Amino acid sequence: MSGWRELYKKTVMREFAHKKALIIGDLMVDEYITGMVCRISPEAPVPILDFEERRLEAGGASNVAHNIRCLGAETAVAGTAAEDEMGNWLRNHFQEMGIATQGMIAEVGRTTTVKTRYATKGQQLLRIDNEDDREIADSTKEKIYGYLVKMISTLDLVVLSDYKKGVLNDAGFVQRIIKLCRKYHVLISIDSKSRNISAFENADFVKPNNQELAEAVGIRIEDDKALNLAGKKYLEESGARALVVTRGSKGISVFTASGGRKDYTAKDVQVYDVCGAGDTVISAISLALVSGLAIADAVKLANLAAGVVITRIGTVAVTPEELVRSIDEE
Repeated sequence: MSGWRELYKKTVMREFAHKKALIIGDLMVDEYITGMVCRISPEAPVPILDFEERRLEAGGASNVAHNIRCLGAETAVAGTAAEDEMGNWLRNHFQEMGIATQGMIAEVGRTTTVKTRYATKGQQLLRIDNEDDREIADSTKEKIYGYLVKMISTLDLVVLSDYKKGVLNDAGFVQRIIKLCRKYHVLISIDSKSRNISAFENADFVKPNNQELAEAVGIRIEDDKALNLAGKKYLEESGARALVVTRGSKGISVFTASGGRKDYTAKDVQVYDVCGAGDTVISAISLALVSGLAIADAVKLANLAAGVVITRIGTVAVTPEELVRSIDEE
């Protein structure tokens, strides 16, 4: 057995289960309505979907929590979810998985974010988003921050999962969270669609995808030179300690102030659905780092984890056993 394989497998099977994580961010539910299309509606030129199945899955920050829990770590969440059908489903789903839900706040007048996808034979026909992306109330921020304060001394890592749905819109709120994590030596990683990147100062790493990187710094990324310029600018303006850029089939690029840019190739697999792959990447890297792996090894392990989930349909998570099999296949 190669030395790296032994190290990775030990990390996954022994270390992950001893870690505790809190995920703060935009909790969502992904709803899938599937069926068969055999005809076009006489009322309008649209397909008629003959209903077969309705499926609910954790999405957004909820999927990050799902991923970290499936990898074996003790997990808690903080964010907003109404006391409606979808919010209650999400609470029950987390509780069944052993994920702590005391940080889920039902803010008056705010619905649970739901993304509903209609599909047939793996082909998406339509997506409907039911969401409220207003900034959360100050009282809600204080409840979430109070929950973090209560837990901070027991945590190994905090992940901020920002889908611009209101929980992490306030840069000052984000900075308060980062400063508390730094004070208690708790790793903090960020996956954000925000362009307000100066709020990420002193985060251990930030993980945008290629498009989010380009939008955040205003640089169109068409070649390696543009990627280097964008990565350098993002790192300088954000003040984060490292930048991890997910680039789809091109793998992952890591930027650090001291080491420049390093690229890590993606695992060569048949891709069926990239939905949620970024959540898997930040989950695996965060857990690997707090388990003692260097950033290079953490990214390689995350690439293997992502290579498992993109071979399936929908937002899914990888288990330690599946990740170990992927390690053995390399």
